[in-house]
Amino acid sequence: MYPESTSVSATPGPPSGLERRRFLALASSALVSLAGGARSAEPAGNPEFAFAFVTDTHLGRSPSEEKTLPRLVDAINRSPAVLTLFGGDLVDNGQEPGHDRRYPAWKEIVKGLKKDWYAVAGNHDPDELFCKHVQAETDFSVEQEGVRFVCFRDAQPNPGHDGLVTPEQLRWLQDQCDSAGRKGQRVILVAHVIYHENKHPDVGWYVKEGRAAFAMLLRANPHVVAFLAGHFHCGLRGWDDTFGVQEVVLPSASWNQNRGLDKAPGYSVNEFRLGYVLSEVYRDRLRLHYCLLDGEPTVSRDLMLRS
Repeated sequence: MYPESTSVSATPGPPSGLERRRFLALASSALVSLAGGARSAEPAGNPEFAFAFVTDTHLGRSPSEEKTLPRLVDAINRSPAVLTLFGGDLVDNGQEPGHDRRYPAWKEIVKGLKKDWYAVAGNHDPDELFCKHVQAETDFSVEQEGVRFVCFRDAQPNPGHDGLVTPEQLRWLQDQCDSAGRKGQRVILVAHVIYHENKHPDVGWYVKEGRAAFAMLLRANPHVVAFLAGHFHCGLRGWDDTFGVQEVVLPSASWNQNRGLDKAPGYSVNEFRLGYVLSEVYRDRLRLHYCLLDGEPTVSRDLMLRS
């Protein structure tokens, strides 16, 4: 039986005024349209809230990851984020014998976050260990100020790298969309593997099993406005041609590489340093700030949301 939906209302805490002003000043200088290089139009009003997205921390891959994760926790604590989402591959090769101990170590570091956090599983994260050490459910939803984050496992376990959505998941996802629609909420999907078909020079990992039915769901639910994922290790990469859904792969906190995507379909950024994304939520857009390990934003992009 597929697990029942877990719905959590995150309660925002007041961000440090000094840190918020410092962040916004730095972000303003970094805010450019990555497609054309011109300054993005300013949205009306203040953001409704901000959240952090961290992906592919791969704890245990090398000694450097053990230093990176505490730095990210510290940076997020100093940011305006009211919640943090982890996009999978929390540890490296969690399926290997003896690597199960990496999950308690990962969670002990992440418990340093002052605000709520949630995680999805990646291909490196076996369900048994994820549910034992990280969260009881792999598929759940989180509600925050008119937005429902619908988080689910779509990654095939190692050695697989592609994505799949099962019939049971599709029914659950539709139930989540229906519930969000009744509440007037926008839906942001969160998983490890992106839906968008990508070919060379991209890695070619995307949702393949259950793809046709998943496409119908995306097309039929206009309040699904974005799909956030990880897995690619290529900085910030995205597309805006999926039935009006903004799809974006976020930068890895363990390693990124330049895959030569400047002429590939969609968009990418010329930034490959380790980091996370701080996203400000406005009524008409998500404003993504690519932040380094110390929290400094280097480049930003607006994702215009369908209404």
